[in-house]
Amino acid sequence: MRYGDFPAGLSRITGDLVFDASRLTFDNLSAESGGGQLNVAGSLTYGNGAVRYDLTARSQRVRIRYPVGMSWLAGGTLRLTGDSRAATLSGRVTVERLLMAEGFDLGSLVASSVEPVSAPSTTSPFLRNLQFDIQADLAPNARMEWASARFQTEASMRVRGTWEHPILLGHLHLLNGEMQFRGNRYQLSRGDINFANPFRLDPVISIEAATTIRQYEVTVNFTGPASHLTMSYRSDPPLPSSDIIALLALGQTGEESRLRNAPTGQASQTGASTLLSEAISSQLGGRIQRLFGISHFSVDPFLSSNTAGGETSARVTISQQVSQELIITYITNVTSTQQQIIQIEYAVRRDVSVVALRDENGTFGVDMIFKKRFK
Repeated sequence: MRYGDFPAGLSRITGDLVFDASRLTFDNLSAESGGGQLNVAGSLTYGNGAVRYDLTARSQRVRIRYPVGMSWLAGGTLRLTGDSRAATLSGRVTVERLLMAEGFDLGSLVASSVEPVSAPSTTSPFLRNLQFDIQADLAPNARMEWASARFQTEASMRVRGTWEHPILLGHLHLLNGEMQFRGNRYQLSRGDINFANPFRLDPVISIEAATTIRQYEVTVNFTGPASHLTMSYRSDPPLPSSDIIALLALGQTGEESRLRNAPTGQASQTGASTLLSEAISSQLGGRIQRLFGISHFSVDPFLSSNTAGGETSARVTISQQVSQELIITYITNVTSTQQQIIQIEYAVRRDVSVVALRDENGTFGVDMIFKKRFK
């Protein structure tokens, strides 16, 4: 059984449907929905005017895909009351996992936060008039995941509004996790996302993440409402802001770029261009990652030049995370097969890692990296 544009249907329905002159009663009715078991109780009243509902559904580990691009694994109790002209879906659910589909663009979701949040439109008058009043909590050790990130979270959310314009109120705490960006693994230090705007999806964000590039530990902070997000960064050992940008974009500081005969000021300009090019390469890279099953693929169309005449070239980066501890990275200049970099990084412990590198000059080297924090 499926109704209109509702994202979940019922199969393997068993139980008794008891009819009388004006009412249908569900007696010991069970069904499967979204890979989980669902028990339904309540009644439908008909005869005079619109059909009225009073139904209660209890479930465990049911998967619901709503809105497009999101998949929720949840269980709990929901109650549907009202009629086709005005109905309310209320109750309490516990979410075990939130998955973002392949190709889900979290950046676009944040960028669109200046607009009221909306879900797919529907042609059903019943769904258009459906109101939400649902308390959603995250189970212990609940996870939020998409293609290049996974976080352990805790949250308490209230879902209000209508089917086409849902409203989120509450808070989301990111306890720990990691994500990939430009081939670097970022470890979450802290994260808080607060939903307080009752008119649009514009959460207030405070997230800190850190990554290690060469011998530098770079910490990036995102703060403010999603519609006006600000970014700040610092490094240990300390570096100027321009060098941190170049380090994030190119994997080398401005000083290292100048030692490779890059013109003065070109490194920071190149770094900014490369960061902007991520938006382009991510679309191509996402398809290639899914096709070949690699962890990271990117094309940097703007690269500091070391060729005669100052002509720019392009660099292709392919990275594969073999295991939680082992990452293999291959970088090549598309205009010269001689300029190839192969790096193997193995994390012995959280504070000890081994990096084997063959650089573009054919030189081999092995680095032992030890990290120690002093407070």
